[in-house]
Amino acid sequence: MKEFFEQIKEKVEEIKNRPGTIFGLVFPYFLIVGILIGLYFVSKIEFLSRQKVPPVLRDTVVVADLQMREAKTVPPVNLSEIKNATPQLLSEGETLYKSNCASCHGETGAGGGPASAGLNPAPRNFTSPDGWKNGPKLSQIYITLQEGIPGSAMVSYDYLLPEQKFALAHYIRTNFVPNPPEDSQSDLDALDATYNLSAGQQIPAQIPVAIAKTVIFRENEQYLAKVEAALTKIESSANKNLFSKVTNNGKVALMFLVKNFSNIESEQNFKKIVINNVNQNGFNGNIFNLSEQEWTELYKLITSVI
Repeated sequence: MKEFFEQIKEKVEEIKNRPGTIFGLVFPYFLIVGILIGLYFVSKIEFLSRQKVPPVLRDTVVVADLQMREAKTVPPVNLSEIKNATPQLLSEGETLYKSNCASCHGETGAGGGPASAGLNPAPRNFTSPDGWKNGPKLSQIYITLQEGIPGSAMVSYDYLLPEQKFALAHYIRTNFVPNPPEDSQSDLDALDATYNLSAGQQIPAQIPVAIAKTVIFRENEQYLAKVEAALTKIESSANKNLFSKVTNNGKVALMFLVKNFSNIESEQNFKKIVINNVNQNGFNGNIFNLSEQEWTELYKLITSVI
């Protein structure tokens, strides 16, 4: 027995002095463990790669047309002056509040006006410091009046002039908001940059897209019959392939030519007006490859059908 243990001790000492032997003995075990882990991972790959958090999708998409709006000039305001609540501004603000706001927000600014019944969310209680969407600073109330609050009955008052919106904001802050916070200069500068208050604005007129389409159709209705008749004539002409070759859209090209017919009294003018507006007037780049003879044939074709 003693000799057996001596032999084991000698083997252990031999292995300790030969690290390569140790690696050779343990490597198969590490290899087997690695293979088992890999097989487990492969078996769970579908579970591991599955998206656990579902994407957030909007339930509905609201598509709204543009609102009718007349063109107007918005005069500039001096922010260094209008940021202060003068008696004149407060008087104007009171008039505006009673005619525009009191029906929902109440005469005392605490909400509960006669028009507030059934509104959800209820109109703001200006006397409460809680629940402000934008905030009670002068600039923040201005933003609310300018933009409205989506999802509520608070519509935009962008039709009011900047001075009127400041007057209304001053009246609300002075009479209803307890300890209203003051704007920093950076707040006022940001408001000025957003709405061009110190520069003023020229706001163009705006009409709904549906009405604009009707207007455009009526404006072009007088030309449609000519275009359709010209297309019919071209289809029966010997040069119809030439016309098809140089146009991407025959109707658009003919509409362009019908509208500009008074400017194509000569072949030279015809070439100039077509080339200068190529890719926008229904014609394509093949127009640049026409020979003089083809230009003449195309000009004769167009002037014969319109």
